[in-house]
Amino acid sequence: MVFRCKIREEDVTTTLSAVELIDLGYRKVSSAYCRVARIDRDDWLVPLAQQRKCSIAEFYSLDGSGIPDCHRDTYVRMFSQDILTVPPSIIRQIPTY
Repeated sequence: MVFRCKIREEDVTTTLSAVELIDLGYRKVSSAYCRVARIDRDDWLVPLAQQRKCSIAEFYSLDGSGIPDCHRDTYVRMFSQDILTVPPSIIRQIPTY
């Protein structure tokens, strides 16, 4: 599958490698615009709970395995302020949550 990023060379905001970005906690949030983001605050469940009008406890799995990755993905896509634009060659190597 071939996709084209909708960015120009001057839109790129970082020169870090994919391995460095992954180690820093960045995950892909937009393939089309080559954007990666990460959880940027310790209390990241608070804005998510406020937006969904529920308690923080409702985000934890009933089986005791912790917080599912789908909630982390929702936070980085909707609320994270730590967003970088990377070259198309790098975005292909960054996983999502």
